[in-house]
This record gives sequence, C-alpha cells and structure tokens, in this order.
Amino acid sequence: MNKYLAIIDFKTLLLSVVCIAVTYLCFRFNIAYDLNITLFSIAVIFPLVFTIREAFKRRDNALKFLSQFKSGLCSVHYCFEQCKKLNDEQRAEVSQLLDKASSQFFDALGSEDADIRPAEDTVNQIIHFIKRNDSVISNGLALKIIRFVQDVNDGMENTISLKMHGTPISMRAYCLVFVFLFPFVFAPTIVYHLPDAPILLTYGLSVLHGFILIALYNVQVQMENPFDQIGLDDIQLDEFRFRALSPS
Repeated sequence: MNKYLAIIDFKTLLLSVVCIAVTYLCFRFNIAYDLNITLFSIAVIFPLVFTIREAFKRRDNALKFLSQFKSGLCSVHYCFEQCKKLNDEQRAEVSQLLDKASSQFFDALGSEDADIRPAEDTVNQIIHFIKRNDSVISNGLALKIIRFVQDVNDGMENTISLKMHGTPISMRAYCLVFVFLFPFVFAPTIVYHLPDAPILLTYGLSVLHGFILIALYNVQVQMENPFDQIGLDDIQLDEFRFRALSPS
C-alpha cells in the first residue's frame, strides 16, 4: 500500500492548500473571470507528458543495457566453463570475479556518486586472468571472452550514463512552477462557470485538478531514477545480478 501512496508527498499537500486558499480568496473577494484555460493547460500538461514519456524511454533503455551486462557476464562464465584445461579452482576464481563485478556494479547503481571504477577494475582482472593462463586458454577462446567482456563494459557504461544524465532539469522546474500557478488560473474560472454549484463541489474540483497535476509530476520524478527501488515501475535489479550455477 505504501508504494501506491508514493506519489503523495509534501508537494501534494502544499498544492492542495494552495488550491483551497485560492478558491477561498475567489469567494471572499468575488474574483471570477471567464478565461479559456486550454492554452494554459497545454503549457502544463504537454511538458509533463513529455518528461514522463522520456523517463519511460530511459527505463526501457536501461533494461536493454542491463540485459547486455548480464548476458555478457554469463557468456564469459560459460566460455571459461567450457575450457577443459582449466581446473576447478581456476573456474571458481573466475566465477568469484564475475559475481564480485556484478555486486559492485549494482552497488554503484544504488549510490549517489555511481562510481563504477571498482566494478571495472574487477572486470579487468578477468583479462589479467587470461594473460596469466594463456598456456591453457587458446587464442580463439581468449578473443571470444574479450568480446563478451566488452559487452559487459558497454552495458555498465551505458546504464550509468542513463542514471547520471536524466531528463532536462529545466523542464522539470518549469513543470513544477506552472503546476503551482495553475490554481490561480483555474480557481477563478471554475467559480465563474459554476456560480450556483455547492461550495464544497467548487473546492473539490479545484483540489482534484491540482492533485492530478502534482500526481503526474511525482510520477515523472519517481521514474527519473528507476534504480532506487522506490517507485512502482522501478527496475527489478535482482533479476539482472549474475549468479553462477554450482557445478553439478
């Protein structure tokens, strides 16, 4: 239930208070005018829809890059498993490196600085492992493993770039400003068009429209970081963690 209430925060309460206050002032000082709010609504709704759509695109791209990351790790693991000249201890060492790289990468996704250098260093140790054991790893297999390691690095770099560079901050600031300006335009208009309506209905419509706008804004904010495991649509990161199967 808490997740469904995640779109309700302090800004929701603040905007509701603004809507009620503006509506009260309209009744108190008889402020009402017939204003076509279509253009103003577009000025609010369009950027909100745009930023939400872009946030969903970033989430979809992140899923693609995380899949590339995990599939690369799994491919590296399978390549080493198929190398008959490696002993169990050497295979276990590779599996530990892959597991460590996976854990470090997802720790970076969950942190503020998103530093993936530890994960990159661990991945590079796989290349050093190949060099140390070049007597038992053929050149063809080594090249294949390096190709999959490149997929792992590409997946990490692309995912982190999505985390660090979100939708335009100026656009989000613009949306928030106009969301809070909307009651000053909408409330006098609704008072004008519903002069005989119950007062509670007028207050309710004013708060409802404000709630819809701020809820859309909060949805976009939660979609902005699909890695923090707070929003309903966040990426299930555990599905992309590398887990080596125990040898049968």
